[in-house]
Amino acid sequence: MKIVEQVLKGDKRAAGKLISMIEDDDAGATEALAAIYPHTGKAHVVGFTGPPGVGKSSLINRLIREFRVRDRKVGVVAVDPTSPFTGGAVLGDRIRMSDTGTDPGVFIRSMATRGHSGGLALATFDAVKVLDALGIDLIFVETVGAGQSEIDIASRAHTTVVVQMPQSGDAVQALKAGILEIGDIYVVNKTDLGGADSMASNLDFMLEERQGWRPPVVQTSALEGKGIKELADAINKHYRYLKGGGGWRRRESDRARKELYESMKRLLAEAYSDETEGVAFEEVVGAIVVRKTDPRSAAKTLLRDLKLPK
Repeated sequence: MKIVEQVLKGDKRAAGKLISMIEDDDAGATEALAAIYPHTGKAHVVGFTGPPGVGKSSLINRLIREFRVRDRKVGVVAVDPTSPFTGGAVLGDRIRMSDTGTDPGVFIRSMATRGHSGGLALATFDAVKVLDALGIDLIFVETVGAGQSEIDIASRAHTTVVVQMPQSGDAVQALKAGILEIGDIYVVNKTDLGGADSMASNLDFMLEERQGWRPPVVQTSALEGKGIKELADAINKHYRYLKGGGGWRRRESDRARKELYESMKRLLAEAYSDETEGVAFEEVVGAIVVRKTDPRSAAKTLLRDLKLPK
C-alpha cells in the first residue's frame, strides 16, 4: 500500500492520514496496520497519567524540548475527553503544545476517548504503532486522568509516569487505589505552589522496589522549567533498566496479551452485529426474559454457530 510506504519513509502527513483512517474504522486501516507491524517495536513508549490539572501537557511540552536537544525524535498521543457533538477530542493538546508541534522531529496527535472505560481511546495504541513505524524514538501517551480505570496504561506503556501536585488535599490520600503500584516514575509537579518536599517524602516512603527497580520521585515545575532534565534522565534510566534485563520483553508481552484479547472481543462484537441481528436474536432475548434459558447458556449457543468476520 502506498500509504504504508510513505509512513515507513518518515512522511508525517501520511502518518496523520493513517491515524485518521484508524479512528474512522476505514476498511484499509487493518491491512495497513498489518503491513507496518513488522517495522514496529523500536520506540520507547512512555505513559503519563495523573489527575486533571496537574500539568501533564505542560510537562510533556517541556520534555519534548529536552529530548529534542538530545537529538531524539518525539511523538505524543494525547487522549482527550470526547465531544458529545462531534465525537472528537475536546481539549486539543496540539493547542497546548503548539510551540513544539511545528518541529519536524515532533509529531503530536490528540485522540478522543469515545466513551472507552479505561480512558484510553481504542485506537490509541494503533496510533502508537504508526508513530513507531514512522521512526519516532520516544512516544508519550497522555491519559485523561488517574484512578482505577487508568491503570490500563501500565499494561500498555514501557514506562509509566504518574504525575501529582502538592496542595491537593492529603498528599497520600490523593493517590487512588492502585496508583502506587503502577508507576515506574513519580512526579510532583507545580513545586512553585509549595509543599512539594512533604509530598515527595511521603511518596518516597511508600514506594517499594519492584523487580530490581525502585521508582524515583522527581520534583518539577513545568511553568519554570525546573526538574525537567532530571525527569528526562529518569526516563532514560528506566529504559536502560528494561533493556538490561527481561523488563522490555515482559512489557511487550503484557501489551501483546491485552491487544490480543481486545482484538478477539472486537471480532466477536463485529460478528454479533453482522450475524445475530433480526428475528432469531430477538427470539433468544425473549427466551431469556421469560426464563426459558439463561444468558450464559444462550450466549454459548449463539457463539457455537457464530461465523467470525475474516
